[in-house]
Amino acid sequence: MIKDSRLSGIYPITPDVLLSDLSYEDVLEKIIASGINIFQFRIKSMSMRKTRRLFSLTYDLCTKYNVLLIINNNIELAKNFDDVGLHIGDSDINISEARKILGNNRIIGISCYNSIEKALNAQANGASYVSFGSMFPTKSKKRYTLCSHDVLEEVKKHIKIPICVIGGINHENIKSFNKIKPDMISMISGIFSEQKPSKIVTIMNTFNE
Repeated sequence: MIKDSRLSGIYPITPDVLLSDLSYEDVLEKIIASGINIFQFRIKSMSMRKTRRLFSLTYDLCTKYNVLLIINNNIELAKNFDDVGLHIGDSDINISEARKILGNNRIIGISCYNSIEKALNAQANGASYVSFGSMFPTKSKKRYTLCSHDVLEEVKKHIKIPICVIGGINHENIKSFNKIKPDMISMISGIFSEQKPSKIVTIMNTFNE
């Protein structure tokens, strides 16, 4: 299986709660322009009208900087754009149904939490990548399952598609993945809280050392 080169590096995800549209727009472009390959639009607690407006902004910026855009759990929105992917979890549409709707060429990622079995099933059913975590305690989700680094080491023995890690990751603990070397590292507050582009680049360079 040929891996998509865009499924690599730092994988920023939008925070579910935004301080303001203006602050989001300002930090968003700094992050997307920083040299990342992939970005996820994940906003669940606002009106559809506002969601669509912010998605349109995000889509335009990702197009401008040639960044792969992934939509979290919104297949209705995803199917209207041929060049965006989808990320789904346990309570969302399953991978087989998503493939029927979006086709075989779309990027579809699956949350596997701390389960190797889920990852094997996702891989067998056509997932483009699998995601594990939370790797550390996080404030981004009220409920989360912790995943150990030992699980990741075992995962790498069996999973051939790209592996992503998520949850509580920041510039201080990101080096804990230097040995395991997942394909992608997702960051929410760990990157959106950084206001200066130079700090964002430093975070990326830390991962790539």
